[in-house]
Amino acid sequence: MKKGDITYQDKYGELILDISHPNSKGINFIFVEGGSDIKLFRKLFDPEKCKIEEIPGGNQNLEQCVSDLVKKHSLIIGIRDADFINLSSARYSKRNMFLTDYHDIEMTMLSQTTVLNALLFEFTNYSKEEHLQFRDNIIKSISMISYLKWLNDKKGLGLKLSAGFQDLISFDNYEINFDEYLKRVLSKSENAKIKDKNIINEKIHDLFKFNPDMMQLTNGHDLLNTFAKFFREKTGHKALTEENIASAFRMTFTVEHFYETNLYTNLKNWCIQNNTDFFVNQ
Repeated sequence: MKKGDITYQDKYGELILDISHPNSKGINFIFVEGGSDIKLFRKLFDPEKCKIEEIPGGNQNLEQCVSDLVKKHSLIIGIRDADFINLSSARYSKRNMFLTDYHDIEMTMLSQTTVLNALLFEFTNYSKEEHLQFRDNIIKSISMISYLKWLNDKKGLGLKLSAGFQDLISFDNYEINFDEYLKRVLSKSENAKIKDKNIINEKIHDLFKFNPDMMQLTNGHDLLNTFAKFFREKTGHKALTEENIASAFRMTFTVEHFYETNLYTNLKNWCIQNNTDFFVNQ
């Protein structure tokens, strides 16, 4: 069976057998959302002390899997993207679940200036002093998409947000043809609760007053795709993809960077409380 064909029930059954095996006594199980998370965390966590497992089907399945299996094996945790949770006043308190510091793990890595510097030194000739401004300009170029995704999440509008947008960005002024993007989204969203572009734009502008942290608002995959387009268009790296850049981030993001995150602090505290650990270089 191909990895992509594994269903949640397949994985759940596999994990039941694994955690029940005598060799799993004292082993930590760390459940994550996707394969890219495994690539990162397997260099941050000690493979002799833990198993890192991808749970198919998104955050809800991840949370449910942790909730169910922690009753059978106490050393189980889940790590999920914060998405828009940190922009909410509600406290996230699901047992043995941990959030990334920013919107997702990509934005958490990007919050480290040395990681950003390494990427831009590799693909541009910008000086170090220009790097943060460049990052903020790229974030600005897709900010309306980020707000739309937040609105869709807050209000449950039923919008399908898989429409491409890279061709709509101008790096001359770091702006996007949002009207065209919204038209694409609505054409794919048969069950959208609101189909009037003007009303959606009004509701997006209402969100501006919250002045959200853009590192919490911006989807890392959207940002990496925009980075890739910029590098292909402006620096001559014609074959560069989002995955190339994600890989560069993972290689640059070190254990020492990880130690500076709230995620590490929260995981460390959990380890102390449960008399275990799964970190490298402890």
